[in-house]
Amino acid sequence: MATVATTITRTITIGDLRPQELAVLFCGLDSLGQADFFGEVWAIAREWPGAGWCQQSYAISEALDADGREAIRVLAGHALADEASA
Repeated sequence: MATVATTITRTITIGDLRPQELAVLFCGLDSLGQADFFGEVWAIAREWPGAGWCQQSYAISEALDADGREAIRVLAGHALADEASA
């Protein structure tokens, strides 16, 4: 019997997308896709008026739980080490 590939397309609005769903999508990307994601976040956020990303990153850091802080700490540690060796 032949295997049939099925594609499902889901149209969402940002109000429908839960953080857990975004996390699953992010984790499904390879490392280049995940890196591009952060580049795209910065491309959008750097245009925000006023305190912009600085204020938002502060608000995010206040809302992080221990798991979120650990994820950011590990990523930042690698990013800073790679920057220093470049």
